[in-house]
Amino acid sequence: METLTIKKNGETLIITKSAAETNGQVTEFEGIEEPGIGPPMHVHFKQEEKVKITKGKMRVKTHTKEFSLTEGQEYTFAAGEAHQFWNEGTEPLHYSGYVKPSNNYEYFIRHIYQSSNEANDDKPNPFDAAFLLTKYKSEMDMLVIPKPVKLLVFPILLAIGKITGKFRKFADAPPAVH
Repeated sequence: METLTIKKNGETLIITKSAAETNGQVTEFEGIEEPGIGPPMHVHFKQEEKVKITKGKMRVKTHTKEFSLTEGQEYTFAAGEAHQFWNEGTEPLHYSGYVKPSNNYEYFIRHIYQSSNEANDDKPNPFDAAFLLTKYKSEMDMLVIPKPVKLLVFPILLAIGKITGKFRKFADAPPAVH
């Protein structure tokens, strides 16, 4: 398979081995983060995620601890372990890792990055976030979005999006893993 590279605001994620290549067992990736950049607090409910630093310094935060990783060090986030990480250094951070099993990780992350880029922001537009985080709520969540927004605003955005056809671009969305 040809690698898939997705970028947004100082983040680059390269899928080096896809779910299609591993029969859904694992998605392998390489990441590059500019200083101070990294994904927001999020959780994969059904997948573990491993990161290994190949160059630079990564700051890691979970709900119970915060620590740094440097070249050669690695950490595996257990399924259900909320986490975020970012480049703690002054040079680009390079890391490799995996998410397993793949489930809908590749679809979700590709569309989150694409939506962020289209919005010219570090986060996806609200309609796309409402769709993706509702459809795949059994698999993953972005904890930076307050629960009241998910409970009260997302249903309104979903209704408006459905009526206006905003979600046609998700016609190929695979079913969620329950």
